[in-house]
Amino acid sequence: MTWLVIKTFFKKLRAAVVKYWQYVALAISAVVMVFLLRKNKNFDGVKQAFKLAKQSHEEEISVINRIHREEVEKKEKIILDYNKTLAELDDEYKKQNLKLDKWEKKRVKEIVKETYNDPEGRVKKIAEDFGFELVTINDKKD
Repeated sequence: MTWLVIKTFFKKLRAAVVKYWQYVALAISAVVMVFLLRKNKNFDGVKQAFKLAKQSHEEEISVINRIHREEVEKKEKIILDYNKTLAELDDEYKKQNLKLDKWEKKRVKEIVKETYNDPEGRVKKIAEDFGFELVTINDKKD
């Protein structure tokens, strides 16, 4: 009687394995991976590589953010310089009872962009382009 029970059990087991072979293969591969990885304890190297990659990525992000902030500050400074220069030029035109045209405002904007780090050059360029007389004051005491 026990031989028939065992034979029936193995027939049912074989039918289940044939029907659900994907799950059986997955379980066998998981067991094999556990045994292979348990022998090879090289997880510290993988963890270290991951930490270095993450740290490098964070440094790159901080550099990109810093550069972006610098560009935004530079852009804001250019806009402030433009508005200040345009206001001064507009005041000078009002003194002479003239009105600033659109192309003149556009030219001032171009001059401000061209002479971003050179305020003296900006003044000379505006004086040349708009026909102002440039008066310099020497504050040096000898």
